Amino acid sequence: MGSLTGYLGLLNLGVRGAVTRYIASFHAVDDHREVNKITSTAFVIFLGAGVIAILVSVILALLAVNLFHIPHSYRLAAQAILILAGFNVAASLIGGVFDGILVALERFDLVNLVEVGSGVLRTITIVLALLSGRGLITLAVIQLFFTAVTGATYIWLSFRNCPHLQLMVAACDWQHVQMIFSFSLYLFVLTISNNLIFYTDSIVIGHFLSVGMITLFAIAANLIKCSRDLIRGISTTVTPRASALDAGGNEEGVRKILLKGAQYATVIFLPIAVTFMLRGTSFIKLWMGPEYAEPSGHVLWILAVSLVFMAGELVAGSTMVGISMHKPLAKIYFVEALCNLALSVALIRPMGIYGVAWGTTLPSLAVSLVFWPWYVRHTLGIPVSTYLISTWLRPAIAAMPFVILTYIVERLWPAPNLFAFFLQTIAILPSIGFPAWYLCLNSSDRKIYAHKFMQPVLRTIRS
Repeated sequence: MGSLTGYLGLLNLGVRGAVTRYIASFHAVDDHREVNKITSTAFVIFLGAGVIAILVSVILALLAVNLFHIPHSYRLAAQAILILAGFNVAASLIGGVFDGILVALERFDLVNLVEVGSGVLRTITIVLALLSGRGLITLAVIQLFFTAVTGATYIWLSFRNCPHLQLMVAACDWQHVQMIFSFSLYLFVLTISNNLIFYTDSIVIGHFLSVGMITLFAIAANLIKCSRDLIRGISTTVTPRASALDAGGNEEGVRKILLKGAQYATVIFLPIAVTFMLRGTSFIKLWMGPEYAEPSGHVLWILAVSLVFMAGELVAGSTMVGISMHKPLAKIYFVEALCNLALSVALIRPMGIYGVAWGTTLPSLAVSLVFWPWYVRHTLGIPVSTYLISTWLRPAIAAMPFVILTYIVERLWPAPNLFAFFLQTIAILPSIGFPAWYLCLNSSDRKIYAHKFMQPVLRTIRS
């Protein structure tokens, strides 16, 4: 049921990203009238999308349930869950307007507080419901309740943090609908392309090999996906800042935020990529069992090669979204998705799941190493050498002590369990932190961060 209704989330159509981009720009120049028009128009769009989600879920409940081999005693529950899931998608879409506003205002602290708080309370409620013997319908009601509460919280916080904000359905007009969709549809194509890149591999493996081989590939692919999600946690913060700087005509500020953001993201995620490449097999052996270690570990090594360059790429992409230069990205990532599929099909027979992994990695490397250096020079005038040195060379040099220590630890002191594995990784993390402090931060940045880090320490000492 979740899989059926999960695709309804595509009704977002990239509109939330458009809300963030335009509100950040208009808020930066205090154009409150345009802020209200964009908000009202996006609200009407999502209201319509929410109605469509509910209608589709009702149709699925009445017609699609009979297509699955669901025991008769569960069919009413399945139908109820589908309808509740449709309302859940609708509530999520409407709440996304105001989530986008908070992101545009760069109040990531509030967004994260709401998401973490809601997630913890929802989990506790689900556990209590299961312990008391409640069923699937109760779980669907809990999901809907917390989605609605989260959305209502976003609405309240948006009006509180943007005092001039007004929601007026009459303010919705065709001009702003066109403005939103001229931006959002390219984001939608980017989303579809990313889904093709990461979800067609299982289809190819299932068709040419066996369903059992999907598990071996998915173990590694899920680790890469989680890493990409972590990178996006950094890269998405760049979008509203880039929009605000672009609205003020500060192109130099946009260049700086792209270079610094890409450099910091690479420094942070190089240890993850290195650990995957040098210790991935050991980690999977401790996590999933020895029978999965060798095949999944080798797949992880191949996929992690592209992860080395991915952090800077995602930050650069978020910057381009912030300055409305993301339209060519929709085309390039769609081509990457097609190349991914074609290479995976071509390499799976001679190389098995390793061929599928290379089919995913090679197009990604081409985009990172060829397209992005050219595109940042083309759009922002950043020299290719500056981008390469800042985004990859300096972080790579800073990571060398971590690489050496990781290799030594893996060879001489293999971890007996997951706790020891994570303890070893944490113990050698400072080996990248200290070089990065001097190689990736200039003197003024070091002074700023040192002051920020020392303030809490000094307060603790004084207290």
